[in-house]
Formats: sequence, structure tokens, C-alpha cells
Amino acid sequence: MGFKLRDLRRSQALSLQDLSRRADVSVGTLSQLERGLSRPSLRTLQKIGAAAGVPLSWFFDETSEKNEGDGVVVRKGQGAKLNVTAGGISKTLLTPLSVNGLQLMMVTMEPNSASGHGSYTHEGHDAGVVVAGSLNLEVDGRVYVLATGDSFGFDSSLPHQFENRGNTQAQILWVNTQSTAPKLASDADG
Repeated sequence: MGFKLRDLRRSQALSLQDLSRRADVSVGTLSQLERGLSRPSLRTLQKIGAAAGVPLSWFFDETSEKNEGDGVVVRKGQGAKLNVTAGGISKTLLTPLSVNGLQLMMVTMEPNSASGHGSYTHEGHDAGVVVAGSLNLEVDGRVYVLATGDSFGFDSSLPHQFENRGNTQAQILWVNTQSTAPKLASDADG
């Protein structure tokens, strides 16, 4: 992912400092990611993607996706993978990489895994259904305990976080929509 991120940044004629300001991610973190010295959190990927104008799906491992070749079908077990730094969580993209602004993912969470420390926000909407296990979902300060078959949906601009407090693996069919338009520093000011 490091070389891919570096190529994206350079293709937009952005310095590390430029991307750092746009994404609100430190220059050191960006440098480590580009050199393959660390794995980013999902939050960091969302910030970088928004700043660079690419969807979250852009960061998924393209080599693991073996679809029909026309950007319409992803066969069982062949979706692009994203391993995040939050230990015990993996995501498999179930929509083709060519679909922008919408990601359907199977999120697999080991017991006692969590999205990270503290809540986060991003543009778009989140929705999903717990297909196995259980999920503790906190949205805007309220905690919801979801069991198999329960579903959820919320505006992603609300602070949120999630964890598997159960003793078994949880699987969540998760949908995320997002804008692919970059947020520029000047946009935040006015």
C-alpha cells in the first residue's frame, strides 16, 4: 500500500506536508505508511482518502480481488481485503473496487477486538446487520448491544466506535457510503 499511496500523492503534486494538512494526519505517519513501516488505522485511511479524493475501497488490496473483470461481480471468497491496525479486525470488500462512494464489506471481529480508542467521524452513512456473534456499537454517546440478526444505520458524521465484547467471533455485513470529494483546508474555513 505504501507505494500506491506515494504514487497517489505524487500524481496530485502534493508534498507530504500538503497531504498532512489536508488529511489532518502527521507527516511522520504518512512517511511511515509510504515506506511500508506501519499499517494505518481505518480512521487514518478515511482521512487520507477524503483528502486525496479517493474512496475507502481504493486502499483495499486489489490483488486479492478476482471479479468478472467488468467491475460488476465479486465471487465468494474473492473480495479485496483490508487488514486494519485495530487488532483482530479484518474487512473484505464485497463490492467491486470500481464502485465509488459505496462499500459493502464483511467485517470480521475476533473476541475483545475494537475499532480503536475513542470515537471517530467521517462523511457519509453507515448501516449493517450482525450476521454472527454480537456487536457493541456506540453512536453519539449511546451504546447499543446488537445480537445476530440485529441491524443498524446512522449518519457517519456522528461520533461512533464499535467492539466485540463477546466470546465468539462476530461478523457484520457493513455498508458505508462516502463522498469522494476532497476536503480542502479552505473549505473548512468558510
